[in-house]
Amino acid sequence: MANGGPPSIGTVSPEEMLRQIEELIVENYDLKEALKQNNQTMKDRYEELSTWREKQKSEREFYEVKFKEAKQRLIEVTSAYEKLKKDYEQKEWGSRGTHDLMLSQNDAGTENEQLKTQVTKLQAEKKDLLGIISELQLKVNTTSSDDSFIEIRMAVEENAELKTNKDVKGNDVATCMSASMEVAKSSMGTEELTVSKLLHSLEEETQKVEKLEKELQTTRERLAELQKKMSDVTEKNTQTDEEEEKEDPKENNVHSEVEPLKAQVKSLCEELQVAHSRLNDAELMKKGLQEKCQQLDRRVSETEADCEEKQQLQYANKKLELQVESMKSEIKMEQVKMEHQISQFTTLQTAYKEKHADLENALKTIEDLKIRESEKVPKEVINDLNEQLNSAEKALSAKQLQIDEMKQTLYKQEETLDTMSLLRAQLDIYSSDFHAERAARETIHQEKERLAVQLEYVVKENSKLKEDLDKMGRQSIGELQMRHASVWENTPQLVQRGTDEQPHSIPMHACPKCGDILPDLDSLQIHVMDCIT
Repeated sequence: MANGGPPSIGTVSPEEMLRQIEELIVENYDLKEALKQNNQTMKDRYEELSTWREKQKSEREFYEVKFKEAKQRLIEVTSAYEKLKKDYEQKEWGSRGTHDLMLSQNDAGTENEQLKTQVTKLQAEKKDLLGIISELQLKVNTTSSDDSFIEIRMAVEENAELKTNKDVKGNDVATCMSASMEVAKSSMGTEELTVSKLLHSLEEETQKVEKLEKELQTTRERLAELQKKMSDVTEKNTQTDEEEEKEDPKENNVHSEVEPLKAQVKSLCEELQVAHSRLNDAELMKKGLQEKCQQLDRRVSETEADCEEKQQLQYANKKLELQVESMKSEIKMEQVKMEHQISQFTTLQTAYKEKHADLENALKTIEDLKIRESEKVPKEVINDLNEQLNSAEKALSAKQLQIDEMKQTLYKQEETLDTMSLLRAQLDIYSSDFHAERAARETIHQEKERLAVQLEYVVKENSKLKEDLDKMGRQSIGELQMRHASVWENTPQLVQRGTDEQPHSIPMHACPKCGDILPDLDSLQIHVMDCIT
């Protein structure tokens, strides 16, 4: 039934039909189980994504707190440095003389010692940065290997899908759907796992690169501070020759310490550029993975649509199964009737053959008797034989009538079988019409939704236009009232004067409802609108 059109009733036995119906029931059950498993896996994936997002949010908040703490610490260090610098300037300007020179030399020595400690700190931080950069390189290499592994795995899965599609073409529709669902679920699960891993590693790399940039910025700021301190020290040491002679080796030491720091900063900048390039590659990879995720979402939506179609097909299939069962019961009843009639026909045919044989024997005996005793036979015997012959002929004619009736009933039964095949063909036509009507209803439903959206938009526009018209009408009424306010105040005098001069004349501007007389047409229109409302 799944491969072609419905076979005729004569070619398909009831056992085969029952077996096919049982297979359809089993396939429907398998489809239901597959749909349940797919829904459960989708729910699990959604829960995992929600937990992963919460985890990422908590990590981001933690890093933000750490960044704020580091920023606060940097502000405190800079404020302490500014305070020390102010104290040093005050001491420099307040005290002069030999004792002040000695104190300034001691301060310069302490500053040089502080510079040396800062240089050692910078070297330690440089080592830490180098370690972090090496870790980033290792992670980038691992992500590239993971990406290649994903591409290989996806290619293998695509080949597997093609093979399964080629194998499934010869099977039923239900088995095709179940195989495609399983392949889609497996591919979606593996691809989503790899995508989540790569996204997690990429976010970690971006966070580490941002951290490296911040640390490099802090090192640059510290180098700038060191250079400022060096310039301050050189300005202070140029005041006296003795200080220059004493501070020359110290300045050389500072220059010799700053130059490798500059080289280290340059190398760090180059390494940061390399990290930026790798991060750009990772972002490109991320875009590709996002496109794959979108494709997976499309596949999920398609599978959901297929599930809805399957449910509708299952409902139609149940209807068809009930119709097939009713037709089977009718066919069984007709077969029982046919068997009963065939058995009656066979019994009548055997009885007819026996009677016919007896008739032939009787005719032979009569002829023999006629030949032998044509002269000796009495009339009574001849009459008896004639009566027996007539009764035998009557019985033969009755049996012939019964045989004709049985033939007619057989012909009617064959016609009923033909009508059953026609009903089967009509049932197939009705099922095709049902599918076409369902597609038409879906299109009509989509068109209705689109028209409903347009109707809502038109209703909103209409309400806006009504509000604008009401506002404009109110504004025009207000303008007319303002224009004719002075005339409205003098209306009683005009009415009294008109009544004195022409007591019996009909006024030109009178309200048809209350009879008030108004001076002009505009005030009459305003009064009529107020009076009616």
